[in-house]
Amino acid sequence: MNLLKKLVVTIIIFSLFASSEKALSAQDVLYTQAYSSPSLFNPSLAGSYDALYRISLQHRNQWNTVLDNPFRTYTLSGDARLEVGRDRNNRDAFSLGANFMSDKVNTFDFSKTMISLVGAFHKNLSGENKQFLSAGFSIGMNQQNINYENIRFQDQFNGTNAFDFNTAEYLPQNNFSYADISVGASYSLNNRRGFRFNAGGAILHLLSPNISFYKDSSEPDYFGDTENRIHRNFIGHLSVETPVSDYVWLSPRLLTSIQGPHQQFFFGTGSRFLLNDSYNSFLHFGVFGRVNNNLDAYKFRDLSFLIGFEIEGISIGLSYDLSLDDLQNYNKRQGIFEISLSIMGEYTNELDMCPRF
Repeated sequence: MNLLKKLVVTIIIFSLFASSEKALSAQDVLYTQAYSSPSLFNPSLAGSYDALYRISLQHRNQWNTVLDNPFRTYTLSGDARLEVGRDRNNRDAFSLGANFMSDKVNTFDFSKTMISLVGAFHKNLSGENKQFLSAGFSIGMNQQNINYENIRFQDQFNGTNAFDFNTAEYLPQNNFSYADISVGASYSLNNRRGFRFNAGGAILHLLSPNISFYKDSSEPDYFGDTENRIHRNFIGHLSVETPVSDYVWLSPRLLTSIQGPHQQFFFGTGSRFLLNDSYNSFLHFGVFGRVNNNLDAYKFRDLSFLIGFEIEGISIGLSYDLSLDDLQNYNKRQGIFEISLSIMGEYTNELDMCPRF
């Protein structure tokens, strides 16, 4: 195992088992194509489209060129929008949906699985469906699991070439679940001339649940902490889409995440090109940057490149995050690949509240 892999092992084990308030806490997954499953970072964005329903599938592959078994994240989400009232130009709406996410580190058989239900209400603030004020919530269940057979401790080393001794480390139950609640609100404007504006905020992990593997420990010889609460994640987002011609739209956006000591800013611009008006087909491009903090210093971490295709409510997106960190100690780059697929039912593309990717 090379130096990088030993470093990754140390960080992950420490993150999983450290339980003091000063210990490392896991950060939430933040997709580059965040708007493919927007209710993950703001539940009020469930049903934020001009369609009957949306089903989305995403996959994120991280550190593929560095680790033999890279980090993999899968998300399946779906929601439906139901308008309320008889006047189509002045309808409120509510949305119901569900999210499923699986985050795996195969090297250690560590996994985190999340299932949540989402609800949102969209209040029409003006005629012709031009402005909406939305509020939403999600409630779900998370499960964390780790396989101890793939973890080695120093006291297991036989001094020669193998880790075949028993360890004296106290290992708690390797599987537990916890409930989680998130809330959010957003405002959207669409003037039917192609200009769209959306802004909002959310609080994820509202009750700051305890995610320590030792939280139910009854071992009398264990004197460590049994509490490690996940930090609330304060999300802010803003997106604008404006036409530059009859066939081209630009979509600058900003997405921020503040979770305990961790802060991240994701920003850039997407673009949309009309290919065929009859088939409602578009080509998407985007360039984005990510800035986050490390030891109280902020650094431009990576560039993200997006290409997507959309036709009659079906969207396929591909993105790649190119790391800009100092890589002099690494043999290969730490790129992140992501793919998304979204399907919308009875889609019209007239009153969408936020970007597609």
